[in-house]
Amino acid sequence: VRAELKLADEQVERMRLIVTQLLQFARPREYAGYVEAVDVTALVDASLLLAGHLLARSQIDVVRELCATRRPAINRNELQQVLVNLLVNAIHAMENGGTLTLASRDVGETGVEITVTDTGPGLGAELLAELFQPFVTRKKDGTGLGLWISRTIVERYAGELLAADRADGTPGAVFTIRLRGDA
Repeated sequence: VRAELKLADEQVERMRLIVTQLLQFARPREYAGYVEAVDVTALVDASLLLAGHLLARSQIDVVRELCATRRPAINRNELQQVLVNLLVNAIHAMENGGTLTLASRDVGETGVEITVTDTGPGLGAELLAELFQPFVTRKKDGTGLGLWISRTIVERYAGELLAADRADGTPGAVFTIRLRGDA
């Protein structure tokens, strides 16, 4: 129970930060949040816990390939917001089950890459062209702001959020977060 209460407190704080960010979105440089070296594996695990209620109702297998050792300097709550958004999108894309792969690795001399890969229908060229624009969504009840906000958050820390269809011939999408890690 203690762990769940701690997680609930953390999520209340995360929601407070999200609301603050939306209210101050016009001045992004004035609000970057508290920056710390983030343990990517621990953050992915916490994000999976938050999406656990959706995974429990699905026929989705989760594969973890978390190899990153570097700790990117970013606001932990904001990166978790991005990851949870990507997880929820991937789960919704696999209505009939599938495989959700979460991977991380060190790249280059100082970078860290986190990927969220699903076996849903994929994105397609038309959606890829406008995916990160506000109000673009395939969901009946979606706002189309999640990926736009997520990309803005990642770019605030000099990172990139990329999207592509799977290149291995399997249907699905791959979202990649690239961040600067510690040296």
